[in-house]
Amino acid sequence: MKLLPRTIRANGIDIEYDIADYTLPWLEQEPETILLHHGFCRNMDFWRQWVPDLSRNYRVLRFNSRGCGATTEPEPGARYDALVLMEDAIALLDALEIPKVHWIGEYSGGVFGLLAAIHHPDRLNTLTIINSPFKLNSSTAQAYSAGQGSHVEAITRLGSAGYSRSTIELRLDLSRASDAVREWVIAEMGKVAPHVAIGHIQLTLDANLLKDAASIRIPVLNLVGEHSPMAQAEQLNAVRASMPDAQVVVFEGYGHAINLLAAERCLTEVNRFLCEHSAR
Repeated sequence: MKLLPRTIRANGIDIEYDIADYTLPWLEQEPETILLHHGFCRNMDFWRQWVPDLSRNYRVLRFNSRGCGATTEPEPGARYDALVLMEDAIALLDALEIPKVHWIGEYSGGVFGLLAAIHHPDRLNTLTIINSPFKLNSSTAQAYSAGQGSHVEAITRLGSAGYSRSTIELRLDLSRASDAVREWVIAEMGKVAPHVAIGHIQLTLDANLLKDAASIRIPVLNLVGEHSPMAQAEQLNAVRASMPDAQVVVFEGYGHAINLLAAERCLTEVNRFLCEHSAR
């Protein structure tokens, strides 16, 4: 039996979300909230491995971003950029009356977290980003075209599922993923409408947060797969220069999707980091 998530109206759309809280009920102090934000054409199920561990000590909020899962799909041609998706998350917190969170974002979910830390620093206790690009390098941006003239042409021609299959090596470390994981990821990403996939890639291509990230003053943890095409060595060096207080943990031998393929190690690092910066 599948338990259906809830929906709530926020920022003009219906957002599908789920809250897990298995903290001890007799504790007087209200549990802190963790917000889990998925990346490109993914959904809240990509965090399923994380929930049992984190929800013992925190309230865990997952949701499907605009155009994903049962969250409202934007009309073709409607505004769909990083600031809109970041504001969706802030509006969700407002609707749920959650004043502040530990934001954990994978890939573009981390980009939105960086924007939230810049524009709404009072709403974040900490920020954890996982294989999140501050700015895509030219080779990765070109790879998004999947052998076509552009990502727009590729998605239009192949559809979301076909495009996800043709670019899966950008999304998943195939040397560490089983066939079952690969096919599940492709199937889940293929559920997103093509115009949403096109818009989501474009907002990633447009992102350039290397300069603005220097203004972030909240604690930041950066988890990076050593061979991830999204966050390569030269960018890590630039991030270390602009954010000297950020903690950077490199997962040696791993590529992309360490939140799926190395969940236990990610959780070890996240729990350590949160313990350092949690009021509890």
